[in-house]
Amino acid sequence: MKKYAPKPRAREYVTLLLILIEVAIMGSINKNIFSNINISQVISNAAELSIVCIGMNIVIMLGGIDLSVGAIMGLSALAAGHMLQISGNSFLVIGIAVAVGALLGSINGFLIVKLKIPDMVATLATMNIYRAAIFGLLGGQWLTGLIPKYGRITTGKVFGVPVIIFLVILFYICFYWVTNYTSFGRKIAAVGTSSKSAALCGINPDFIKMCSYLLIGALAGVSGSLYIARMGAVEMQVGVRLHTDCIAAVVVGGMGMGGVGGKSTLLGTLAGVFFISFLRNGIVILGIPSLLEYFVTGLLIILSLCADVIVFKQKAHINKKKAAAIR
Repeated sequence: MKKYAPKPRAREYVTLLLILIEVAIMGSINKNIFSNINISQVISNAAELSIVCIGMNIVIMLGGIDLSVGAIMGLSALAAGHMLQISGNSFLVIGIAVAVGALLGSINGFLIVKLKIPDMVATLATMNIYRAAIFGLLGGQWLTGLIPKYGRITTGKVFGVPVIIFLVILFYICFYWVTNYTSFGRKIAAVGTSSKSAALCGINPDFIKMCSYLLIGALAGVSGSLYIARMGAVEMQVGVRLHTDCIAAVVVGGMGMGGVGGKSTLLGTLAGVFFISFLRNGIVILGIPSLLEYFVTGLLIILSLCADVIVFKQKAHINKKKAAAIR
């Protein structure tokens, strides 16, 4: 039997091409875009977003959404920061961040799966609750002086390449394998394609969806632990735009809202992350008003979804013609 080997979709190649065009245009205006220092900075700053986007990819593939990831990352970073002040043990610091993230993600999953609250409403509510908790725990002040022992992961370089990019690549390789080559990944694909059909095959869609929210929470916890290592502090606005950037990166990378028939697009998601990251970086370097960044991000989400709708309709039309020809 021929072994299954998933291939990149055309949309993923398009996203990679868009990154090259974006960087080329911005670089032609300001050569600093191409500097090693700037590229390294973009890669380092994109680390937390890259990791959380893995979870967002799976959640959206299952037809859901999570607006609370930024607040979860913030609370996880805060928990990790307090643990760091008590104990310098890296395993404890990262462990508490992941545990807090997983717990908060599980709360989202319980509200959505068990109480049947719409995902957008549930995560919007928890986002505000978690954000209020950050404000309350910080008391209007920053938590500073955070220097974890694993900090070199976010600041170190190997042959001029940021070490953090190797960690990001490792995460993507692991989850690419999970989503494409394991039974759990096949169950995610089945539920993403059709929950009813998956249930008839003996798969528990509620369990898979619960796992997806727990997973995105845990990944937000990992990002929270990386955040304090990179920034050395936790402020009240930590992760305030993370959910928007996550959704934009996943959608620009080719995962339409509601999924694309159960197909994972992790390569496209990673490309989408760097497209958004270079866009934000270019806007800062070129001195463009930050308000334009919000406008462009929103426009990209709309255009990407419109492209998905057009492609879906074209495929449906072609399939209809083939069915008619067979008759």
